[in-house]
Amino acid sequence: MNIVHTEASCGWGGQEIRILEESRGLIERGHAVWVLCPAESRIYEEGPKRGVPTIALPIGRKNLKGLFALRRWLKQNPVDVINTHSSTDSWLAALACQTLKNAPPIVRTRHISSPIPNNWASRWLYTRAVRHVITTGEALRQQVIKQTGADPARVTSVPTGIDPERFYPGDKREARLKLGLDPDTNYIGIVATLRSWKGH
Repeated sequence: MNIVHTEASCGWGGQEIRILEESRGLIERGHAVWVLCPAESRIYEEGPKRGVPTIALPIGRKNLKGLFALRRWLKQNPVDVINTHSSTDSWLAALACQTLKNAPPIVRTRHISSPIPNNWASRWLYTRAVRHVITTGEALRQQVIKQTGADPARVTSVPTGIDPERFYPGDKREARLKLGLDPDTNYIGIVATLRSWKGH
């Protein structure tokens, strides 16, 4: 399959890392994958380092420039499916596909739990413009269904996974000493990108 991921975010965190990890997994399974993103985004730089082709498009804002650039790219590069990840690129892809003959289906992956605007446009996006919605957890799936009226059969929870080949248990004592920590004390930590809106 020819698969396109779109990502308007210029940030760097779990969402962007998940896109690249999933893309790499799809490439390893024989699919052709591209990530369309703003040139100034971190994912644009990181993709090639991880073996994932990235293509710079001005899709960081909801405007005509981004809409026409995305539409032009999709018209010139037929794909089997588009997977959108942020609000901005989801809207641009949905509108671009409305104007394309034989437009590919859109899968909208929702990574965050902020409220979805309660208006007809958002309901159209989630119930008509996209073929399927993926969420990163069951609570988020329920939120999408409740807030948009999406058919539950078209919303699937796929929690973010990890590559077990990258992680293996090491010597705890050695690691604590290396970090200058008392090896006999219990510690509590978090492995995350710190975000104020997540209460960190």
